[in-house]
Order: sequence, then structure tokens, then C-alpha cells
Amino acid sequence: MAQAVRGVIKAGLMLGATALPVAAQSLALPAADPVGIARSGAQVAYGYSLEAATANPALLASLREKTSFYLTMGMEFASSQQSLEANQHTSYSFDRNRVIGGFGLAVRQSPTLTFGLKLDEPYLRHGRLLDNAPSRYLGDGIDLSAHRLEGQAAWALNPNMSFGLGLGVARLSFESSSVMRLGVPLNALIDPSQPISATNPVEGLVEQRVAQSGNKVVPSYSLGFRWAINPRWTLGAAHQSGLKGDLNLQAGFRDPSLGLYGNDGLSQPLVGTAPRAAALLGASTAVVAGSRTLELPSQTTIGFRHRAHPMVTWEADLRWTSGGLQVPAFASVSTPSGLVTAPAELPRGKGHFGVSASAEVELGKYWTLRSGLALEQGAVEESMIEPMLGGARTAAFSIGAGYKIWGGELSIGYQYRQSEDHDTRRLTGDWAASGFEPTPINRVKVEGMGHLMAIGYRKTF
Repeated sequence: MAQAVRGVIKAGLMLGATALPVAAQSLALPAADPVGIARSGAQVAYGYSLEAATANPALLASLREKTSFYLTMGMEFASSQQSLEANQHTSYSFDRNRVIGGFGLAVRQSPTLTFGLKLDEPYLRHGRLLDNAPSRYLGDGIDLSAHRLEGQAAWALNPNMSFGLGLGVARLSFESSSVMRLGVPLNALIDPSQPISATNPVEGLVEQRVAQSGNKVVPSYSLGFRWAINPRWTLGAAHQSGLKGDLNLQAGFRDPSLGLYGNDGLSQPLVGTAPRAAALLGASTAVVAGSRTLELPSQTTIGFRHRAHPMVTWEADLRWTSGGLQVPAFASVSTPSGLVTAPAELPRGKGHFGVSASAEVELGKYWTLRSGLALEQGAVEESMIEPMLGGARTAAFSIGAGYKIWGGELSIGYQYRQSEDHDTRRLTGDWAASGFEPTPINRVKVEGMGHLMAIGYRKTF
């Protein structure tokens, strides 16, 4: 047994070390509970596991106990950094931490019917850039989350085969911000409602952060299938619906103005620009412009579970994520001289595959060790990768453990994620009185890393 345990742990560490150089943070979380996190989400065929039923409702029919539940809470940490090749200046993001949580419940009504309830967080992305970040004009903040609640049911056709269904709702929350520059007219103090003209020319620029936020409750569903081919092999498949809704967005200015500049966008402003800029901002309003639609993609997964040894079980999953990723356009500013819009929008997603694998080792009566690995193709076109949504190739390595106590199991799970270094020339630009102009001569390296951890307790009756 000791040799088998050492082999599993060594293989997991080797796979994790291989994954890290090509890693990137993913918009989708593998799970919100410690068991699913430690498995890196590879569990759609993992019978006898209430946590796995979050991914595949058909697994509820495989539970041995009449009633069981789990509660979990944890943290997600994410950070990105941008480095300008010209001066090697590095700008780090902040607003890095989020609390995550969830629960699951299963109640067997009869030998063929089991009901369940789950609360999880399938998608999470957040971060803010510093005021002087190179890409601030193309978006400098995002806070995206989805909290999903579904009632579940599983029907067992026979002891080896079952189907599952989940129906519920998800609350989508979204906030984005970008930095804009507004032309300050000469006569702004005399009459701020006068538009820019030959007799009212631009006498400087004011830089201002503009943000919008909103939420929406949308329907959600999941489907699942489980087939225990024999005592050692199990096939599982699951489909999690996409989440889509038009948000009730509200836009506004965030924080005081970030600075004043001359018409070239670089020099110091003329004397008297500050009071004119304040008058201009007082006569301007932030407005929601463009699409209000937030769409998060669906996921379809098929997996095989193998009990290789009475104490060792592993699973491998193949997952398809649809191209349905879309976020609302940035807010705009309505000024007396017209509408000022952000120079770009966040990219849309594309369909892609992902693979994940997990292993569990049962050590005696009390301890269970877990590890997992996940690899995923790029979620957006490589030429469109930026620090807000990310979307590069994704990898993650997870570990965890469970200890049987108080008639249940206390578990911890941890996942490490680090983004692939990505060089781009599309994230910088100069904003003068004539408007925003990209500066493709400037190369920027975008990097990132993240941690996901949770602790939870499962009780059976």
C-alpha cells in the first residue's frame, strides 16, 4: 500500500509541475467545496460522493446514506501584473480576495428516487488595476460572480445506472470600470453646457474613472448520467447550462478625477484647468452604453472513474465549454460636446476543451488524501487576451485531505493557479485632445497567479 500511495503522490506532483509553466487563471471555478477543489473538478463519475453530485446530479442515486449534507466556506485569491518592456516598470492589481461558500443536501425518498439541493459558485473573476496601469483605458476593474441554487432529483433505473436533473436559479453580479479622458472647454466656467467649438476650444484634459454595476437572477439547469460498468469502472456525464441575462446596470463616476493634462495628453495643464474640469464633470453624466448582456458559457463533461486498488481511486474527465462568454460594454460619459466612449470592449469567448484528473487514497479508517490536475484550452482568441477577463490556456494543480470525525468528514482543499506569461502590443495607448491612439510599439507582458482554498464538513444520517 505504501508503494501505491507514494506512486500516486509522485505522479500528482510531476503533473502539477508540468502544468505550471503553461498555466493561467480560469473564469470558471472547479468547485466551491474542498473535495471538488482538491479533485480539480474531476468528479462527474465519482459515485458515493455528495460533493460530486454538485457536478452531476445523477450521482445522488449512488449515495449509501438516507440523508447527508455538507457545508463549506473558503477564499479565492487572484492577482495580475503588467510589465512594460521599455522601462521594466511592473504594475500589480489589487482587490484580490473573495469569500466563497456553498452547501449540498441529499435525501433518499425510495430505492429509486433521491432528492437534493445545492448552492455553489460556478464563475468568479475580480481585480482592479492601479491608476497608472498601462491598460487602464481598455478597462481597469472587473467584479463578476455567479451564485447558483438548484433543486436536484436522481432516478435509479437499476443499482448501476441513474439519471439526474437539476432546476434552479443563478444570481449574476457584474461591475466593470475603465478610465477616460474628457476635453475641457475654455468657457467651461462661464457656461459648462456649451459644446466644444472654434470659439470654445479644448484647453486641457481631465482623466476620470467611470464604472457600472448591476445584477440579474436567471434560470439554471443541469443534467446528469451515471453508469457503473462493473465494480471497478464507472462512466459519468453531465451538462451545466449557460447563464445569460440583461443586467439592470447603473453607471457613475468613481473616485475623484485622476489627473489633469495638456492637450497633448502628456504635458502639464494650463493654469485654470482645474476649476474648468470640475465644471465640466458637473455638467456630464456617466451612462450605460452598448450591450447590457452578461452571458456565461455552458459546460458538458464526460468522465471515467476507476477503482485501481481498494484504497486508490482515480478519475479522468473531458470537458467542453461553449463559446457563450459575453460581458457588457463599458460605460460611457455624456458631455455637452457629445458622448465619450471607451476605446475597446472586453473580448468574447470561444468554445474550447479541457481535461482534468483526480486521485484519492484512503489511509485506514480516518484519512483520505486527494489531488487533482486540470488543463484547459484558451477561452478567448490569443490576440485578444488582456488582464481583466484573462482567457489564456489554463492549468491548475490541487491537493486536499479529509478526516472522519463527529460522525462525518472534515475536509480541506487547495488549488494553485498561475498564468502563462503573455506578450502583447495592444494594451497601451496615448489619449490626447484628438482622442485615444494605440501605441503598438510598446510591448507589455501580462502575468497572473491565483489560489483557491476551502474547508468543509459533511455529515451523514
